[in-house]
Amino acid sequence: MAEQNISVGKLGKPHGLGGAFRFLLHRELKSTKKLPNHFFIDDKGSALPWFIKEIEWLEFNQGFIWFEEITTPEKARLYSGRELFLSPKDVTVLFKKDAGEYDDILGYAAVDEIAGEMGIIVEMIENPGQILCLIKSETKETYVPFVEEFIINVNKQKKQILFSLPDGLLDV
Repeated sequence: MAEQNISVGKLGKPHGLGGAFRFLLHRELKSTKKLPNHFFIDDKGSALPWFIKEIEWLEFNQGFIWFEEITTPEKARLYSGRELFLSPKDVTVLFKKDAGEYDDILGYAAVDEIAGEMGIIVEMIENPGQILCLIKSETKETYVPFVEEFIINVNKQKKQILFSLPDGLLDV
């Protein structure tokens, strides 16, 4: 499998008679209207492109998928459970950032421009639609949405993030 490709989901059990699969994406698409035209599937160490014929969404990250290459349930059973891969460029274009992509800011000091020092970022939590920072101080745990609108500056040398949080957010 080409090392540069990134796992974005997994094929589940075959569905129906036309070679469809149930599938689950590990990452959240920016839009279900903008989809890749293919996924790479690992087949004996080779990355094979499978071209998407149709997708039927059940939830924001799962549904049924049909590929041009798979037309029977018997053939689909051979590939059940395989990972779905995309190139890093496709992942950047099509998917929202994962919380795991922010692991390098764990341990950073979180500072609000008005309230001052809030504590240390100890965890990044991925929820559908947003990513939260869990910030711990000696006396309090605070969850802060990790959104561009709230971030003023990320100082890698000081290991510090300066936030501008809305009034009342820290009182929750």
